[in-house]
Amino acid sequence: MTEGIKARSARGASSGETDPGKLAASLAAGRKEIARLKRQIGRLKEEEQRNEGTAYDLRERVKELNCLYSISSIVERRDTSVGEFLQETVNIIPDAWQYPKITCCRIVLENDIFVTPNFRRTKWMQSRRIVADGSEIGSLEVFYLRKKPEKDEGPFLKEERSLINVIAERIGAIVERRRREEALQESEEQNRALLSAIPDLIFQVDRSGTLLGFHEGTFAGIRESLRELVGKSVYFISDEKGFLPRRALEQCMIYVTRALVTGKAQIFEQHISIDGKVRDFEVRIVVSREDEILCMVRDITLRKRLEREILEISGREQRRIGQDLHDSLCQHLAGIGFLSKALEIQIASGTGPKRDDAAEIVRLIDQAITLTRGFARGLNPVRLEADGLLNGLLELAVNSERLFNIKCIVEFEDPILPGDSEAALHLYRIVQEALSNAVKHGRAGTVTIRFRKEGRQNVLSVKDDGVGFANTVSRSNGIGLNIMNYRASVIGASLNIGDGPEGGALVVCTFEDGGNAKEKEEDRRKWR
Repeated sequence: MTEGIKARSARGASSGETDPGKLAASLAAGRKEIARLKRQIGRLKEEEQRNEGTAYDLRERVKELNCLYSISSIVERRDTSVGEFLQETVNIIPDAWQYPKITCCRIVLENDIFVTPNFRRTKWMQSRRIVADGSEIGSLEVFYLRKKPEKDEGPFLKEERSLINVIAERIGAIVERRRREEALQESEEQNRALLSAIPDLIFQVDRSGTLLGFHEGTFAGIRESLRELVGKSVYFISDEKGFLPRRALEQCMIYVTRALVTGKAQIFEQHISIDGKVRDFEVRIVVSREDEILCMVRDITLRKRLEREILEISGREQRRIGQDLHDSLCQHLAGIGFLSKALEIQIASGTGPKRDDAAEIVRLIDQAITLTRGFARGLNPVRLEADGLLNGLLELAVNSERLFNIKCIVEFEDPILPGDSEAALHLYRIVQEALSNAVKHGRAGTVTIRFRKEGRQNVLSVKDDGVGFANTVSRSNGIGLNIMNYRASVIGASLNIGDGPEGGALVVCTFEDGGNAKEKEEDRRKWR
């Protein structure tokens, strides 16, 4: 612009025109324009500096967002453990700070420490405690390895303070959530293990009778049928499938309503014919939610059968004892009575008693005492002494040889210690039943009753040389075998019944020493 003014001045001079006023005005306008342009350039530079600051801030915020996003991505990987998550988080954090190359980080979580490869403690540090479930469980620390210009918090920005706070809070929340997930998973695994060990059929029903879910237990044969019924009325089982009588379902729904109204558990039994077979079930109903119940069904057919058989056996034994008493002991006592009456008459008549008559009375009384002892021994064959079971088995072997014309051997190394007289009686009856089966069904000629110790375990076995179980009575239908299993369960013993490796039948009962047996019995009583 100055050159234009000079050019106009030159033209004016050359044309002879000289106007000082116009020239001054032109110079003033030029200076004003120059000042305006300088101000505009200054504003542009200030705006450029602001833009550079904003861009820097934006880059820092992007780094912070990337850090948080990366941490969230790690958490979403369900297969990542807490330790792996924390180590990856430590490695990510330095990139979010102003000077990543001189930044290092450490996370302390209870007894574990996670650090970056270049970690070193310095005086330029930011830290934040990590809290989970309301308790401090560790800390998050960020260090600069070299001195940097002072900012909002030493060399650190106020945004970095906010970021470290957010990261520490997120770590605490994630650790808290993972712990709860692990606890929930462990609880679910325990519940699944417990549920798989329950043999009962368990199903969930609402007030209207709709089946909501089930656990088949030992009723695996009806699993598919139950799956079809989920979401349908239980009456569908009767009306459409014809699987259960409707009266049984109606009775069950009466107890369902009663449980929901009273809030108390309901227990009842059902005697039902299924596929032509009569079965007994025990049903327990408990409230699970406001309008829902859990129904537990247990097959007690075998237990009911055992109860009936035991009652029949008890009656049969009472009749046998009565007949034995009538036919033997009563006859002896009647004879003694007649001889005593005759002796009384002799004494009254003054002829004097005969010595032979008195001796006969004494002999008959001795026989009656012997018979009475035999009856008592049959009713309670095991005495209460520590070695009573062994004596009882030896006597059982002798009587079996005499009555059944077989060879019965008792082998032992140490005294048998079943724990108490009740356990001894159950063990005696198990051996007695096994010996009876060997003679009656197995047609055995030799039976060996053997006792041995294996550590703290006692093993009592009965082996015969008969035809074995495979060729005799069905194991599932033999009431004697069921009673043997029942007796073993009562005393906490295990019972294995089958064919021996060399033929014949083999019954093995394993039980613990007396001390352990008593402890287990106490535990069982507590659980009852």
